[in-house]
Amino acid sequence: MKRWYALYTKPRKERQVSDILASKGIETYLPLVRVRKRGRREVEQPFFPCYLFARVDLAAEGLSSVCWTPGLRKVVNFGGEPAAVPDAVVALIRKRLAERDYPRYEAFEPGERVRIKAGPLRDLEAIFDRNLSPSDRVRVLVDILGRLTPCEIEVDYLEKVSRRLGR
Repeated sequence: MKRWYALYTKPRKERQVSDILASKGIETYLPLVRVRKRGRREVEQPFFPCYLFARVDLAAEGLSSVCWTPGLRKVVNFGGEPAAVPDAVVALIRKRLAERDYPRYEAFEPGERVRIKAGPLRDLEAIFDRNLSPSDRVRVLVDILGRLTPCEIEVDYLEKVSRRLGR
């Protein structure tokens, strides 16, 4: 009977192991999640770094069909026996990752007019100043009492406004 097993890979070898096992006809599941890199670019990364799931019938195929895969360190086991992962757990992980709401991040340029759509400054317009780091924070200039005041906020709190201010 085919069951899911967790596999432990070398760092950043999850896709390689998944591809090799798939080429052998073994069903795999590598949970991926989109993350933002360097403030703007989205990439897919493993949700569980160094782990993936493989569905195999160990009685029929044997453990060696999986164990000698390049990039694989070991099949996760307890007490010397491979630990089977219930189908319901893998199905739940698939469902939850599919339901996950990924915000779309826009690129902003200095001097661009933006609207703050969340947080304590919600519904105010501001001028985008700059990214603060590869993280999710940016600096905007908000007109408070006739003075442009710098404020740091999350980039996903912003949306573009159609008109643009001159620099």
